[in-house]
Amino acid sequence: MEKQISFHAFSSDGKLAAVSKNDDAVYIYNTNGSAEASSWDQTQVVTEHGGRVSGIDWCAKSNLIVTCGHDRNAYVWKYEDKEKAWKPTLVILRINRAATCVRWSPKGDKFAVGSGAKCVPVCHFEQGQNWWISKMIKKHKSSVLDLAWSPNQKFLVTGSSDFKCRIFSAFIEGIDTADDDGKTNLFDKNNSKATTFGEILYEFDDAKAWVQGVSWSPNGMQIAFSGHGSTLTFGTLNAGGKPETQTIYQKGLPYTIVNFMDDNSLVAVGFDNNPTVFEKSGTWSEKRQLDTCGGEKKAAPAAGAAGTARAVFQDRDTRGKTADSAGIKEEPPIKTIHQNLILDFKIRGPKKFSTSGVDGRVVQWNL
Repeated sequence: MEKQISFHAFSSDGKLAAVSKNDDAVYIYNTNGSAEASSWDQTQVVTEHGGRVSGIDWCAKSNLIVTCGHDRNAYVWKYEDKEKAWKPTLVILRINRAATCVRWSPKGDKFAVGSGAKCVPVCHFEQGQNWWISKMIKKHKSSVLDLAWSPNQKFLVTGSSDFKCRIFSAFIEGIDTADDDGKTNLFDKNNSKATTFGEILYEFDDAKAWVQGVSWSPNGMQIAFSGHGSTLTFGTLNAGGKPETQTIYQKGLPYTIVNFMDDNSLVAVGFDNNPTVFEKSGTWSEKRQLDTCGGEKKAAPAAGAAGTARAVFQDRDTRGKTADSAGIKEEPPIKTIHQNLILDFKIRGPKKFSTSGVDGRVVQWNL
C-alpha cells in the first residue's frame, strides 16, 4: 500500500481486513483470500472519527470492529446486511486526551481503551439502555501505551510512559463470575482486590523506561512487557506471592509490541523491522529472527536530474541515504521485508500473525 499502515485487523475467516493509514479514516478491504495486500479490493471507507485513528481490533466471536482515535472517542462497528455496509455506534469514553490503543476481551463482551488521560476506560454493552457503558481504571501517572487481557478477562495488564507495568482487576459484576476457572494464579474469589474493579494487584518497574508493549500468556500465568530502553521482561505470577521476573537486555533497537504465541514462545517487533522469537527453556532467551533474507533492493535515483536531491532526502527516512562533500552516498540496503518501524501486530492463528508498519506493508508470517 502507498501509505503508512498504522493499524490493521482481520476478520476471523481472513476474508476481510480493516486498515488505518495514519489518518482519521478506516479502510475496509476484501482480501480475496490473498496474503498480498496489493491485490485486496477496497469495499468501504468509514470516516466517523474526527482525529487520527489510534487503534483497531476485530472480535472473532461477535464479528464487531472497535476503533479508537485522537478525537477521544471509540466506535463499535457492526455489519448491516440490508445496507451492505459497516455502521457505527459511538462509545463515550469520558477521557480528555487522545485514545492510544484498544483491545477486545477474549469473550468479546468487553473492550478496554488506553489513553493519554492516565486512565483506561473498560466498556461493556448495557442491554437495558442499548448503549456501551465505560468504567474507568485510573492510578496511572502518565499515558497508557498498551494493554492486554488475561485469558479469563478478569484482569488487565497495562504499559505506561511512567515507566511502570501494572496488573489491574477488570472484574465487572454481571459480566464476570466469581469462580476460579484455573486460567490465572491471580484470581481468588475470597480476595477482595481481585473482584474490585480498578484495584492494582501488581506493579513492575523493571523496564526503567517507557513500557511500550505488554502481553499475557495463554495459560494466564505469565506476562511480558517491553521497555524503550531495549529491555524485555517476563513475569511469572505466583498465587499469594510476589511475581518472579526475568529481564533480557537487547543489543539492538527497542521492541514496541510483544505477543505470546503460546506459553513457551513469544514474538517481539519494533524498530529493527524484524520479528524476533523468544522461547522458554527453564529461562527465556532469544532464539531467532524470522526475516532472514528480506525484501527487494531498489535502484538508486539517477544523478543530475533536477528532482534527484529532493527525492533522495525524501527517501532518507526509509532507505538510509546520507550526503557528504563527495555527494550522495547510498548506505547498505535494508534487507528486511519491512523497510521501517513495525507499528502493529495481530495474532492470526496458533503459529500465524500479521504485521504492518511505516513502510505501508501488511505482512503475514508463519512460525
